[in-house]
Amino acid sequence: MDMLTEAFKIEYILSPPVFVLLIFLALLLHEMGHYLAARLFGMRVESVVIGGGKTLKHWDDRHGVRWSLRRWPLGAHVHLADFAANPFWQRATTIFAGPFINFTILPFLFLGFYLVVGQPSTPSVLVGVEKGLAADTAGLKPGDRFLAVNGEPFSNFQDIWRIAYSKGVVESTYTIQRGEKTFDLPFTPSWAEYKDEDGIERKNARFGVTWEHTPFKLSAIMNINGKDVRDDANARKLLLKNLGKETLIGLKGPDGEPSSFKVRLSKAANLYLNDPDHEDFKRIYLGSTADNIYLQQSFSEHLIDALRYAGSLITKISGVPFQLFPIDAQAIKDVHAVGHPDTKIINIVYNYMHLFAVASVIVGLVNLLPLPGLDGGQILIQIIERLRKQKIELKTKAKIFGAMFLIIYLSVLFTNLDNVPGYIDSRTKKVHDFIDKTPSMKKDEQGNG
Repeated sequence: MDMLTEAFKIEYILSPPVFVLLIFLALLLHEMGHYLAARLFGMRVESVVIGGGKTLKHWDDRHGVRWSLRRWPLGAHVHLADFAANPFWQRATTIFAGPFINFTILPFLFLGFYLVVGQPSTPSVLVGVEKGLAADTAGLKPGDRFLAVNGEPFSNFQDIWRIAYSKGVVESTYTIQRGEKTFDLPFTPSWAEYKDEDGIERKNARFGVTWEHTPFKLSAIMNINGKDVRDDANARKLLLKNLGKETLIGLKGPDGEPSSFKVRLSKAANLYLNDPDHEDFKRIYLGSTADNIYLQQSFSEHLIDALRYAGSLITKISGVPFQLFPIDAQAIKDVHAVGHPDTKIINIVYNYMHLFAVASVIVGLVNLLPLPGLDGGQILIQIIERLRKQKIELKTKAKIFGAMFLIIYLSVLFTNLDNVPGYIDSRTKKVHDFIDKTPSMKKDEQGNG
């Protein structure tokens, strides 16, 4: 019954149609970029079509543009008259205006949200320290707050990743707050290169800690204080017994094997661990801060972070075609998003705004491809015609686009070939894990029934 309930959660049912709607809005924004650029250069716009299918309503504006609103949210299109008669630079600017607005809307979206609500952030507080690794050897403890590195202050975990982790395997001096005490600690992280469970290659500096303030599913816990845990009921029993104490938790690592973390289980953050009617019944917060936070900062700090995050999102999504097996989830979601129930409506607003940002980037990037019907294809043909100083015949256009399609296809194919074996292995392992776990899940459900 739990699996059935999970499959039919309202957000899962709504997500596909909502994403289609957001793609449509991103397409509409894209076409408005073309429209505004054309108007800026005094080009004559014949019509603007919004949606597909039967026309529901149409009207003419004061500039003589025919606007049509159609039944289905399936795209949009701006029709320009005598487009080829305009100077090349104006045509090129008008073509690029569509993808440009898809990309430039991102920092404004995030900045607006940050100023009104705050930036979704992971607190710079250690949730767990992995036994025997660099942080444990250096004497760091669960609950330690990182304040600065080499005198440069931190606001959240994103700053730690950007400043400290990027330094690699070098010794730095970290300012740590532990309770009411503040001290400096020289610390050198190790280096990790590995493939995660999905077969994605990762490499980064490794502190040997977890910063995860969002809840873990009980199924992610493999052992507690050295005792093997095979189902949620056993895990729950031991977790309840150790609330308020420092505990050694074996979490399922990126390679599928347990990694043992020293944590201090908070009673306040785990009030519903023994309440079958609550959503936290099968989840555990390992730290004292239940979930991520909306961080308040100055306008300039929010602006810098909005620009930085927009650039990062565009860069990550651009790389998705070259990492299809599997698609890296970190490229299309905000791992610092807040899920706290006290801010549920705000969380939903942010998640949909973030999804729209992803849709807008996808629309912008796809339209830059040098293929027929796309902005990239138009600009490619216009550049070639400008160099040749003559129109290109349809047959020649077909050959050019065929060559472009082949280049794109081969680029994606060859960059993904090395990932296929690991992807197949990871999928096979997940199927086996699911089959092996199913009997214990049924047993657990019967025991809780």
